[in-house]
Amino acid sequence: MTLLKTFHEEFVALTPGEGDFPKTFSMGDKDGPASQRPAREVTIGGPFSIARYEVPQDLWQAVMGENPSRWKGERNSVEMLSFEDAQTFCRKATLLMRAAKLIADDDVVRLPTEAEWEYAARAGTTTTFSFGDEAEKLDEFGWHTGNAAGNDPPVGAKKPNPWGLYDMHGYLWEWTLDPWHADYEGAPQNSAARDGGDAKRRVVRGGSWKDRADRCTCAFRMALPVDTRDDAVGLRCVLAQEK
Repeated sequence: MTLLKTFHEEFVALTPGEGDFPKTFSMGDKDGPASQRPAREVTIGGPFSIARYEVPQDLWQAVMGENPSRWKGERNSVEMLSFEDAQTFCRKATLLMRAAKLIADDDVVRLPTEAEWEYAARAGTTTTFSFGDEAEKLDEFGWHTGNAAGNDPPVGAKKPNPWGLYDMHGYLWEWTLDPWHADYEGAPQNSAARDGGDAKRRVVRGGSWKDRADRCTCAFRMALPVDTRDDAVGLRCVLAQEK
């Protein structure tokens, strides 16, 4: 119960169109590889909250009753989980938090869509990283192949992005809801998960401790088979009204 309460308190509310949260943003990279093009303006469909941290192992253990991680540590990000494992965690967390009256009956914990993820990662910026274009500064904000020691640190050990979100660059790849499409041709201009594509592969975002800086950018995207379990793959949750 205490861990679920903490989890709930650590969500950051994003209210597109109000205050520092733009209603639209430019998704992708017009000068990037084909998978990130064409860049397009995306309108966020409504308010949602996103977890300040990747899901840590103590929370996963409390919800799922086991810890699959290779690199053990209560406040380390959980890894070695498939897309369906991540989905199952979200479903169970939703039921537990509703039962505990931490969230409303029409609220749901889920994975972010690809557009929601990039919107949150950019945090109102238009640069390669949320902190600018200089890859040399990545050490201050994320774990990547240039500074990771080969084992997971606690969540939130680096600097956050402008919206207070940690480890959006590096640490672990994060599952999103979207099936894989090779590029953005024909993609909708809203923030819903994209239809069609290859449902046996899902988009992961953010890069990891195994990756170079150029794979830890706001726009970099990659596909993984849904049954992938790797010590560089984890999840970050969204809290939103069920649709």
